Amino acid sequence: MSESRSKDKVIHIALAGNPNVGKSVIFNQLTGMSQVVGNWPGKTVKKAEGKCKFKNYIFKIVDLPGIYSLSTYSIEEIISREYIVEEKPDYIINVIDVNQLERNLFFTIQLQMLNRPMILALNQYDVLLQRGFDIDDDKIEELLGIKTQKVVAVHNRGVHELLEKIIEIEEGGEINNSKPIIFGKEIEYEIQRLSSEITSNEFLQEDRYPLQFTSFKILEDDEHIKKHLIESKENQLDHFLYIVEEKRKNLEDFHGETISTILNSEIYNIANHIYEESIIIKETSRTFKVRNFFDHITVHSIFGYLILAVVLLGTYYLIFKFGDMISDLMDGLFSNLTPGAEQILGGEENWIYKLVWNGFLGGLFAGVGGVLPFVIPFYFFIEILQDIGYLPRAAYLMDRFMHRIGVHGKTIIPILLGFGCTVPAVSACAIMETEKQRKKSIIISSMIPCSAITTIVMGLVFKWRGPWVTLVLYLILLSIIIAIGKILTIFSDVDESELIIELHDFRVPNFKVILKQTWHRSKEFVYLALPLIIIFGILMEIFVEFNLLEWVNFLLSPVIEHFLGLPRSIGVFLIYGVLRKELNLVLLEQFVKSLPAGITMVEYLSTIQMITFTLITLLYIPCLATFITIRKEVGKKFARHLLFFRLLGATLIAGTVYWIYQFVSNIKPNWTFEYQIAITILIFFVFLYIVVLLFGKLIKHRGKGKRRRFHRFKEFAEIKSCDNCSKFKK
Repeated sequence: MSESRSKDKVIHIALAGNPNVGKSVIFNQLTGMSQVVGNWPGKTVKKAEGKCKFKNYIFKIVDLPGIYSLSTYSIEEIISREYIVEEKPDYIINVIDVNQLERNLFFTIQLQMLNRPMILALNQYDVLLQRGFDIDDDKIEELLGIKTQKVVAVHNRGVHELLEKIIEIEEGGEINNSKPIIFGKEIEYEIQRLSSEITSNEFLQEDRYPLQFTSFKILEDDEHIKKHLIESKENQLDHFLYIVEEKRKNLEDFHGETISTILNSEIYNIANHIYEESIIIKETSRTFKVRNFFDHITVHSIFGYLILAVVLLGTYYLIFKFGDMISDLMDGLFSNLTPGAEQILGGEENWIYKLVWNGFLGGLFAGVGGVLPFVIPFYFFIEILQDIGYLPRAAYLMDRFMHRIGVHGKTIIPILLGFGCTVPAVSACAIMETEKQRKKSIIISSMIPCSAITTIVMGLVFKWRGPWVTLVLYLILLSIIIAIGKILTIFSDVDESELIIELHDFRVPNFKVILKQTWHRSKEFVYLALPLIIIFGILMEIFVEFNLLEWVNFLLSPVIEHFLGLPRSIGVFLIYGVLRKELNLVLLEQFVKSLPAGITMVEYLSTIQMITFTLITLLYIPCLATFITIRKEVGKKFARHLLFFRLLGATLIAGTVYWIYQFVSNIKPNWTFEYQIAITILIFFVFLYIVVLLFGKLIKHRGKGKRRRFHRFKEFAEIKSCDNCSKFKK
């Protein structure tokens, strides 16, 4: 086997481990491929593949989903287990967080039972030293029979040594020498008996899994293995499964626990023994004491929320100060170059000038100056917060609030991602345990203002009307999200299980990784959105030149002009926004600049019109990429319904705010705008509360009616003793 591999110089490796242990970082360091490095469970739902050439060997590397065990409770566990069993990689690199050694070894011991050649990567070794501990990796090798390597993945220390250890095994002709797992007396006895039963009966023999793993999982009542055996052996397993059930029941009666608890405790006992034998206590460093202080204060019941508010507000302030500065510079540059362009291209009435300068270069300047300065810094700061380990603490703090608005605490994970882009936020909803939870999370997370929408809010409302009106918009959006959460709660009870998330130690950010991930997230805009902005900028000039915009705007005018109170010409830009939300504002700005009157945006739209336009942008149809993702995750029927209700709800809400303001301004024309808008928002909140209350009572009333009809039907079916009773009961 060794000679064969040396000849073709190809070795297949699977990276396996718990979520957030650094598998993707090691994958990136080895392959150089771009892979999202996240701190969230369930992020790498599909395996990522890459190649690496090292010392005359070609390593084909697969980054498997992060999982905690080899049970089959989730799709990630099934993907990882089936890949290892079916594809049979030459080696498994089991990446563990050495600071959580005991818990990580729970997965390692299960991997050992699969009897595949394995290397143990002891990652985040530097953090362990800072915490005042060290580890005896030779002792771990002695106890497990697995080669180990201390690794600091983010700084690329010890990563390529993992490959060197594999090459040593290859060229040395060593055979997998991992030691067999020996459980406690009662469990080991039953596993041995099951193994003997399987070996002695030909129809029970299972060549996909090793014997010990098969026996252990059958005893555990693993549905996946049991189903496979039943399908392949038909009815020959009845007696064997009866024996297994008897053994399982005897163990549960003896220990007073469920079989899964008993078997998990056995694995943890082994992991604890390895931990106690290998961990070395040293003196805690001063650096770690400082980090430990920040670790506690950032999740404090009072100071934690204050820090969260400062971090979020500070991040947004820095982003938009920088964005405004660059945007003003680009606007000034465009204005200064315009007179020269008019002379070269034949004047502002020439169609070449309109297409080249207003359309092509106008779109380029609008995208580079009006969007990129906001998008790139946003991703940069998000990556910093993620890399230092703050985002999990933000999720922990917001867990209780998420339950209050009617969704599971885990929804905070896609929500935080949604502030960057809604597409990964929708994909991250896969971490929910049930389909109902996933759909509710998709509804809520798809309403979070992504970086594109935030660019519109800040580039329009914040720029022209200041922070006060911007705050009003976000308060309206928050109240709508809470209202929708409460309405969703009416249809199904909220799962009150708490959020379980790992709070890693704070660490020094790796700016090389941060910059790489910032570019990875931002390049979609550069490659996709920027060309679209330029193309649609040119198309808009063509539409204006041939007066085609008027036809589109005429068809939309009953809603846009008469119900929402916006200028008729706004309609076409809302259609553009379905492709990319930035197009709403960018193309509107280009249109306003092209108007012959030479007016500015603040002259084209009044303050209430800016609020209405931004509200409809915040709430209506999500962008095309988000819609496609929703359809892929939960089906086209749900996606269509969500699309319809989002469009209808956004129109009604934006129109309601506009007409409430008109009512207030007509009643009290002498009030300042600030007072008028404050009363408008107050009336809107009361109106929204009444709608949710009435809707809830209506649904509950219908539910009670259905339950009463069900009970009457049930009593009727029980009383009847005729032959057709079975039909009623069905």
